[in-house]
Amino acid sequence: MSSPIRVALGVDLPEPIVQQVRAVSPRVALWTAAELARDPDGYRGVEVALVAGWGEPERFSAAPTLRWVQSVGAGVERLLATAIARRPEVVLTNGSGLHAQPIAEHVFGFLLSFTRNLHLAFADQPRGRWSSERYRETLGTLRGKTLGVLGLGAIGLRVAEIANAFGLRVIGLKRQKEPVAGVAEVYGSDEVDEFLARSELLVNILPLTPATRGWLGRRELALLPRGAFFVNVGRGATVDTEALVEALRSGHLVGAGLDVTEPEPLPAEHPLWTLPNVLITPHYSGAQPNGFKAAGELFVENLGRYVRGEPLLNVVDKQAGY
Repeated sequence: MSSPIRVALGVDLPEPIVQQVRAVSPRVALWTAAELARDPDGYRGVEVALVAGWGEPERFSAAPTLRWVQSVGAGVERLLATAIARRPEVVLTNGSGLHAQPIAEHVFGFLLSFTRNLHLAFADQPRGRWSSERYRETLGTLRGKTLGVLGLGAIGLRVAEIANAFGLRVIGLKRQKEPVAGVAEVYGSDEVDEFLARSELLVNILPLTPATRGWLGRRELALLPRGAFFVNVGRGATVDTEALVEALRSGHLVGAGLDVTEPEPLPAEHPLWTLPNVLITPHYSGAQPNGFKAAGELFVENLGRYVRGEPLLNVVDKQAGY
């Protein structure tokens, strides 16, 4: 038999998935999340690692035998801040597409809450306040509005698909301008101003890379139509937080739904917490029941490919950052 493949599971997978990992090949020498918790040195000598993408990836990123890292999430900026980014022999794959449905649902939770004034009604409920007329004065409808999507990956495509069912007109921004299913109009990287000016609702799903850090600043926010609504389920650091607060306070933005922020966790004294036109959820839009089951199934598929020497799914371009 060929040499063993030392595999470290840095996340706690369901036991049936763990057994599927073991069954991929007799060459697999497996260290489970529980075993790694008892003995972090289990990462030493690892060849393959399944990780959450947060925590302390430094524990394994410098292992000389490391050849492949699978992240359960789509965002890999923390992994790329380690030695992995500088090691061409180490392949990095991510969980792109695994969280498209729950994140898209989260996006529309934000959009519907503000459009239909659900957030106001929910706030009045504990006080037994019946304020129907007040809600009616400012509510709207999604139908007929233009939804701009920043990030036309798996999540953006699912958002677009659902948006079309609501009667929204979907536009998107893409580095390479090309037709995208479900998107009425795609703007290229040299058409940012026009894209933003038409986005009455803007959903940010950008990954965090050197090119996207602080990408949405004062100038970009000012280009949005007055009264636009902003949703961020990408990365908080892609947005200038101070500029966002200013746009919300001035009324240029009617509101925002934020699942991610910069900084994160958001300090209790931060002004975003107290703005009446902001909904904040603590970075859980991608969570779902049996959250690691789908990630584990992808890992099993990729591990089989790795053992057989076949191309892996969801390979990250380390230079691009996604």
